[in-house]
Amino acid sequence: MMSPYVSLTEMVKGNVTTVHSAITATATSAKVDCRGRNAVLVDFTISGAANWTIAIQGSLTEQGTYKQCYELANTGTQTAMSYQLNSNRVFLFKGIPDWIKVVATEDAGAETVTVSVQPLNV
Repeated sequence: MMSPYVSLTEMVKGNVTTVHSAITATATSAKVDCRGRNAVLVDFTISGAANWTIAIQGSLTEQGTYKQCYELANTGTQTAMSYQLNSNRVFLFKGIPDWIKVVATEDAGAETVTVSVQPLNV
């Protein structure tokens, strides 16, 4: 029988983790523990107007193979959890696996980018 009580620890947002700090070239972050969470906020701060692409890779296990994550678009099709940016943004990705990495790809320009994540439940 399920408990009639809601766990407040599962309702609270996770810690904010900076996964890329003022990087100037394409990089993949260390793994981020998202166990117990079903979404992640990704904060993207760029120092100028260069183009960067961020993408979420995920794995069901900590030591597993990290692959491109997809989400259901409003068109009914699956689309990559990936966006090209040239200004500061915050994104919400839902339906994430227990472990993720953030890939930041420098597309054009010579600006730095800092990326932070915060796992949460929605």
